Amino acid sequence: MIMATYKFVVFRLINRLVTLLFLAIVSFFLFEVIPQLLGFNVAFLFAGITQLSPKQAQAQLLLVDTIAKAYGLYDPLPLRIYHFLFNMFTFNFGYSPTFKEPVLKVVSQYLPNSLILSGVSLITTSVLSIVFGVYAAKSFINSKRKIGDKTVSIFSIGTYFLPVIWIGPILYFVLADQARIFPINLAFALNCGGVCHPTGLEYYLRYLWAATLPIIVLTILGFGHRQQLLRNNIIEEYNSSSYAIYARARGIPSRQIFYKHAFRNALLPWVTQVGLDVAFLIYGLFFVEVIFQFPGIGYASVLAATTLDIPFLISTTFLFGLYTLLVLFVLDFVYAMLDPRIRLGE
Repeated sequence: MIMATYKFVVFRLINRLVTLLFLAIVSFFLFEVIPQLLGFNVAFLFAGITQLSPKQAQAQLLLVDTIAKAYGLYDPLPLRIYHFLFNMFTFNFGYSPTFKEPVLKVVSQYLPNSLILSGVSLITTSVLSIVFGVYAAKSFINSKRKIGDKTVSIFSIGTYFLPVIWIGPILYFVLADQARIFPINLAFALNCGGVCHPTGLEYYLRYLWAATLPIIVLTILGFGHRQQLLRNNIIEEYNSSSYAIYARARGIPSRQIFYKHAFRNALLPWVTQVGLDVAFLIYGLFFVEVIFQFPGIGYASVLAATTLDIPFLISTTFLFGLYTLLVLFVLDFVYAMLDPRIRLGE
C-alpha cells in the first residue's frame, strides 16, 4: 500500500513538472520567438518602448541594446531557451517596465490582495453550498417540504448562469457608484477620498469594507454548481446506494443514514469540484479585480497587458500555470487518500 502511494505521488509529480516545462516552452515561443518572426524587435517591448522619441532616440537604442544583452536576446535559440527556462524555474523574472520594479517584487505586492479575495470567497462559498446543499437534499427526501428544495435550487441554478461580466458591473454601479454602500475602490476606502490616513483597526475595517463587494460577487458565482452538486449526490447516495438500502433494511434511523452514509460519500466528488475551483479561481479574479479596481495580481496583469509588458506577462503566465498545477497535484494526492482505488490504479 505504501509503495503504491509512493509510485502514485511520484508519477503525478513528474506529470505536473513536465506539463509546467511544456507551458514554459510555449510561453517562450509565444512571447519571444513568434513576435520576432513577425518582424517585431522584442527588445523594445522588454524595455517598455513602443516608439522612438526624436530627442531621446540614441539613449533609447542604447537601453534596448543593453536589455537585449541582459536577456540574451542575441544568443542562439537553444541557448536562449536554456536561459529562459533557468530563469523561470529560479524565479528570476527580470524587470517590469510598466511598474519600474523587479517583476517578483511587483507580484509580491499585488498577490496578497488576490489571495484574500480568493481565500475568503472560497470559504464562504464552500460553507454556504454545504449548508444549503444539505438543506435542499433533506427537503427533497422529505416530500412534505419540497418547497425548500425548489426555492434553493431555483436560486442556485440562477447564480450558476450569471456571468461575472454582467453581475459585477451591475452590483458595482448600484451598490458602490450610486448607493455608496461600498467604496468605489480600495484606494478610496483607505484614504477616505484623500482626507484621512487610517491606521490599526480602522485600516483593516476599511480594507474589509472595500473587499466585501468583490467577495460577494465571487461567492455568488461559485455557489450554484457546488450546492447543486452536493444536493444531487446526497439524494443519489441516500436513495440508490446499496449500503443506504441495506441500512434502512436493518432499521437504522434515517438521520444516521443521511449524515453517516449519504452525506459523507457525497462529499468526495464535492471536494474534487472545490479543488478544481481553487485551481481556476484566480482566472475569475481578472474580471472582478478590474471591475472593482481592486489591486490584485489580475488587475496588475491587465495593466501590464495594456502596455505590452512582456517580462511581467511571461512571469505571470508561468506563475499562474505553477499555481494551477500545484493545486491539481495536491488534489490528486487528497483524492487518492480518500479513495484507495485511485492510487492502486483500479
